[in-house]
Amino acid sequence: MQKVEEERNMHRRLRFIESEVYFPIIIGLHLVLWAVDLFLYSGPLTLNEGESPVMRVLGEVLASWVITVFGFNLLMATRAPWVERIFGGLDKMYLIHRRGGMIAMALLFLHFIIVPKVPEFTIGKPLGFIAMALIFLGILLSAAPFFKQRIPYRRWLTAHRLMGPFYVVGVSHAILVPTLTSQLPLVRTYVFGMALMGIAAWLYRVFLHRSLHPSSSYSVADVKPFDGSVLAVEMTPVQDPLQFAPGQFAFFTFSGINRRESHPFTIASSPEQDRLRVAIKNLGDFTESLQTQVRIGDPVKVEGPYGVFTQNRSSASRQIWIAGGIGITPFLSMAHDLKNSELEVTLYWSVCNKEEAHFNDELQSLAKQTPGLTYHLWLSDETGLLTAEAMLEIEYTQELNVFICGPEAMRHSLTDQFRALGIPRRNIYSEEFAFR
Repeated sequence: MQKVEEERNMHRRLRFIESEVYFPIIIGLHLVLWAVDLFLYSGPLTLNEGESPVMRVLGEVLASWVITVFGFNLLMATRAPWVERIFGGLDKMYLIHRRGGMIAMALLFLHFIIVPKVPEFTIGKPLGFIAMALIFLGILLSAAPFFKQRIPYRRWLTAHRLMGPFYVVGVSHAILVPTLTSQLPLVRTYVFGMALMGIAAWLYRVFLHRSLHPSSSYSVADVKPFDGSVLAVEMTPVQDPLQFAPGQFAFFTFSGINRRESHPFTIASSPEQDRLRVAIKNLGDFTESLQTQVRIGDPVKVEGPYGVFTQNRSSASRQIWIAGGIGITPFLSMAHDLKNSELEVTLYWSVCNKEEAHFNDELQSLAKQTPGLTYHLWLSDETGLLTAEAMLEIEYTQELNVFICGPEAMRHSLTDQFRALGIPRRNIYSEEFAFR
């Protein structure tokens, strides 16, 4: 339990880099380094007669951004705890990772169009075209919704892991062709230092992660299907149980289904409970197979915990928790943890109808047993969409903090509504529970 308390205290102290800050920082740092190096540089800005200095500099600035953004992306893919803390949780980090990949793809395309071509043949020239084609293909398969929804997860994962070798080809191109960057010490050191970091991160993720980041062993103890779309799986530890804070998630590998695939699911039980529980909604090929193939006694490997979506991120004593559909899972864990807490929490669970409220009885019982917990089930088919105004008619204070977990449209809409009613953005916390 000491590890859990340390995690809680850490969450109270953390300040995170949001995507709105991350991209300006990475762009601004490049511009500063290029500006300083160009100010101190006395040589020609072109490599061949007839080149445009502006096009040469702009083309290579774009290339340095591509190398750096991809290097950071490969570092994020390691799931290193210290990297997760910088970005405010693995869910937020993966969103930045995805956006970074799309931005890098656009910058790579612009680089290919803008940068002047060296007339002499070098081995680096075809490598550049090959790298661009492979990276475009890898990002489209990894991030484009059309492909993500149609490619089985194991194939998607294989394509995603190939981004490392594609990146190596791109970096080799940058080294083997004549460049202005090679003559600028600050830019050269930074860009190729980031390239080495990215390559090292990929090698660690592919070859060393499993051995250096051991998982906890569990066994499936109970399986409870709900209406064919949601499955609750309870597991007992084989040895030492996973230490986690309420609201966190982990990566689960169900050996009876696929020993090579790990999938993130939010933990829906309390650290004090003997069993580890997850509630899984059928949203894809793997979760669909779980509905029929998971069996009592199946071995499970659990890697984690991850995420910082816990009530301990906030020091406010008054909180509103809002769940949409399967987004109730972190709040199940957090609600069980309130019995010895001084927090005053109002939990709203929005579902279409009562048949979808699979944990309603459990939450009602918890609310009766927990003085600081008030629970409302919101049936949108009967009362319409849940709104911030409806909630604040019941609960309002300037010190109020809001936690939201649910579909993207719901999160964005409620965040905007709470801000319009005077709740500061810094007091609104949300989790991206559908990332891949």
